[in-house]
Amino acid sequence: MLYTLLFVGVSTLEIMGMIPQEVKSAGITIEGILTKYFGDEDIHFINYHIRRTTVVTVIHCCFPLLYCIGLDWSDPSLHVLTPWRASPVIQLLLIASSLVALFGCALGYWWHRNKWSNHPIAISLSLYNQPWREVAAGVNLEYRRIEKFVNNLGSNTVVVTESWIMKTEVHSMAIAHQRSAHLVVSKAEERNTSSEGPATSQYLTITVNSINSRSFDVRLNALQYGELKERLHAPLREARGVIVKQMLGDQFIAAFKQQVERNGLYDLPMSSSQLESCIGCLQAASDVKLCKRCADDTVSIIL
Repeated sequence: MLYTLLFVGVSTLEIMGMIPQEVKSAGITIEGILTKYFGDEDIHFINYHIRRTTVVTVIHCCFPLLYCIGLDWSDPSLHVLTPWRASPVIQLLLIASSLVALFGCALGYWWHRNKWSNHPIAISLSLYNQPWREVAAGVNLEYRRIEKFVNNLGSNTVVVTESWIMKTEVHSMAIAHQRSAHLVVSKAEERNTSSEGPATSQYLTITVNSINSRSFDVRLNALQYGELKERLHAPLREARGVIVKQMLGDQFIAAFKQQVERNGLYDLPMSSSQLESCIGCLQAASDVKLCKRCADDTVSIIL
């Protein structure tokens, strides 16, 4: 009974992608152990997740059979590895687990055929009227750039590049081109983040609708909502009744941008050959001019 509880608990956490972060950091997961086979995610993003989802799916399908093998070790009297001596229940369990494992291996083999052209990720990329490998090369190129949005929440990772919106899951990956997609903030929920006080965080559910692929939902903390909007070119709207909370800093930036848009343009003098850097990040060229309109106050101090 203890073996069954431990195996079911650990395998459920693995299949659901709920392994604790400390265990992931130590590399004691399927991804951590087989990372060399999957390749470099930063360089070959699509290839990495094609291999990852295939191997993870096959191994997860083998979990019931692995449970039966371990069951023989924990209780030899069940005769799991000698099924002709086992009870009908054990025989049925062994047959069912073997069929699930065979299905997983057959599915992995089918995805691998034609150089991964049968994989669901490759099929999704082929819907964009180009050979899927060319589309994958473009996605890989954009993922290597620094200018992207990446948000990890549980077992899911949301990635937004210049042209693509992607969501990676344990067994699959959803992808949509920004040019053919529109997003809707469909749900906002509050969660208590502290057991000692009323501190809460807002989490948003955003539905990504695309002409070329199936719709999918992404979830993120409302604190990342502003950063997400900066990377999006696709239309984004909020459903009726959904209120997105913004931090005070985000509210200030929004009000500042509105004021800048209402003001007139500043004519740069011909003598200014080069723009100064932004005083905020000190990297990008400045695109806003701060003009002082108030009079200087003169204060006389008499000693």
